[in-house]
Amino acid sequence: MPGARPLRPHRPGSQRSAGGRPYRPACRALHLRHHAGTGARGGAADHGAVHARGRRSPAPALRALSALRGGRAVTPIDPGSIRRVLIRANNWIGDVVMISPAVRALRAHFRGARIAIVAKSWVLETLTGDPFYDDLIEYDSAGAHRGLGGRLRLAAALRRERFDLAVLFQKAFEAAALAFLAAVRYRVGYATDRRSLLLTHALDPPREDTHHVEAFLGIARALGCRIDDPFPSFHLREDDRRQARTLLADARLTGHSPLLALHPGASKEPRAWHPERFADLGRRLAGRYGARVVLLGSAAEHDRLRQIAAGMPSGCAFVPGPGLSIKVTGALLESCHLFVGNDSGPMHVAAALGVPTIGIFGPGTPRRTAPIGSRGRVIAVSKDYPCSPCRQKFFHECPPSPAGKPFCLEEVRVEDVEVAAADLLQRARESAL
Repeated sequence: MPGARPLRPHRPGSQRSAGGRPYRPACRALHLRHHAGTGARGGAADHGAVHARGRRSPAPALRALSALRGGRAVTPIDPGSIRRVLIRANNWIGDVVMISPAVRALRAHFRGARIAIVAKSWVLETLTGDPFYDDLIEYDSAGAHRGLGGRLRLAAALRRERFDLAVLFQKAFEAAALAFLAAVRYRVGYATDRRSLLLTHALDPPREDTHHVEAFLGIARALGCRIDDPFPSFHLREDDRRQARTLLADARLTGHSPLLALHPGASKEPRAWHPERFADLGRRLAGRYGARVVLLGSAAEHDRLRQIAAGMPSGCAFVPGPGLSIKVTGALLESCHLFVGNDSGPMHVAAALGVPTIGIFGPGTPRRTAPIGSRGRVIAVSKDYPCSPCRQKFFHECPPSPAGKPFCLEEVRVEDVEVAAADLLQRARESAL
């Protein structure tokens, strides 16, 4: 989105994602460390955001006290005094999905405010048309905002907007510095990366094993927001759904059941399960259930998708053309009966849209980033290594497998994921009866 700053003055306050369907998510994790080679499923475990279910926001008087957490006083902010809100989020699609419950709470709390987000272009693509944002401001770190001079130009542009409140979901020093240089009156975020002096409201960080959704909601709670719906959402436009319907019709997949979405990509290669294992899984589910497979990924991953499709029965797999937007990808996912993918952005999109979802975890940990979806419809498959989550200094602290993968991911077998898939497909059949 070079130079783009889409504005959307029309904001239908009651609109939710995915056609407004309410869902009440939970997540179960498959911790297979003690069952290596068996495919057996460990105990179900709810994660961060799930624990928020049923919590009631404190009374206004208690909210006004805003807590002394670890001795750190948090001064209350009058919602009526806030006219412009600036949000800074992480540069990953999954994180932007996971902040959605907190953003909805901010929208409800600061009812008269205009909400903007400053983010990289691929994040803004994710949020296009989302009714909970009024302004999308591109942070072009490789172009117009490159280097110190570019950062200062961005800060000056933001200063002219006269923001009253900056909500910093991103924990980096740079996010706080940008809000400080933009002269935002209130700057709220976690006291991380030595940035406390740049914040007017420096919050004590959550525990290391806190799920990201719950950590983001913690900032909203500190601002006095009521959390009525702590579950992620993803907004689709009718045009996104129309394009998806056209793609499925052209592939003769309209109405086919079950339709399986596979996403074999990841932001970092050591987090990606083997392509041949995705192909094997597709073959098994096609043979057992008559499933057809939609293979999804970025333009850079297109050759890998074709390779995986070649490992399945002829006519079983459909690979859309390269360069599919994340919004149309989401609309395709919405039409599927099951999603299987690595710990990645599309995994969170699928779960937010209510699609039965399996996330494959290696170096990451479900405790922090498990997909959050409808109860009994989301499973995180993980070996739950004691060193998880990895500091992502891949192979500096542990050797790779002969195939170049971390052993925590290498040990996730096709049979493990197949068991999870059979579970979710069976549940879907039972709920349809």
